[in-house]
Amino acid sequence: MIKVSDFPPLYLLDNFEFPSPYEPYEDGFIGASYDLHPKRLLEGYSRGFFPWYQDDDGLFHWFVLNERMLLKTDEVKTTKRLLQKLRSKKWKFKINTRFDDVIRMCSSVKRKHESGTWINEDFIKAYTELHRLGFVISVESYYEGELVGGFYGVAINKYFSGESMFHIKPDASKLALIYFADILRQNGVEYIDCQVPSEHLGRMGGRVYKKEEFIPIIQKAAKGEIIDNPKNMECISRAY
Repeated sequence: MIKVSDFPPLYLLDNFEFPSPYEPYEDGFIGASYDLHPKRLLEGYSRGFFPWYQDDDGLFHWFVLNERMLLKTDEVKTTKRLLQKLRSKKWKFKINTRFDDVIRMCSSVKRKHESGTWINEDFIKAYTELHRLGFVISVESYYEGELVGGFYGVAINKYFSGESMFHIKPDASKLALIYFADILRQNGVEYIDCQVPSEHLGRMGGRVYKKEEFIPIIQKAAKGEIIDNPKNMECISRAY
């Protein structure tokens, strides 16, 4: 780890170390790395950092935002309409059945505030490797047997960070989130890290936390004990 600037502090992450998340970074940008090595990703997420995009020079930019949206798994807001869909026999929800399809569908989503997608082939390769190692989970929504929505995220012990969502059919990603939040709650996971605040997740119960609040929550969850007999989960994160 090389400090390349003092004001604002910026780092070249050339090894697997990370600086303090509490430094006064400009817009939450802490610096960059040459790659997304699994150990770098796991260490970064466990400390409260995450990579957001790759620049034209091939460097991966890392962030720890001053404000972060977290969703408590026991405070997810739903509606009568969504509950009816959850109970419908036409809808099914599964874990880790179509990870490759989910991450590629997420990469094709164009967001209003972005000109393209940050999930390029290098991101797909890195998170696919983390999925193979057991640290990335995909959640899928099926309607009448067809994959119509879902999301994927990083799971380290009792920490889960949602990375990206997609839907083909209305409400498909919302339903997957409600379904998975309940499973996390049953397994002692208190929060879903939504990273960037959004109106959509705010309406579902997400709350904005200051850095001094969310960093201890994330670091404590990432150190949580592994659960030997999870309820209703086909996959659970390994300890890091």
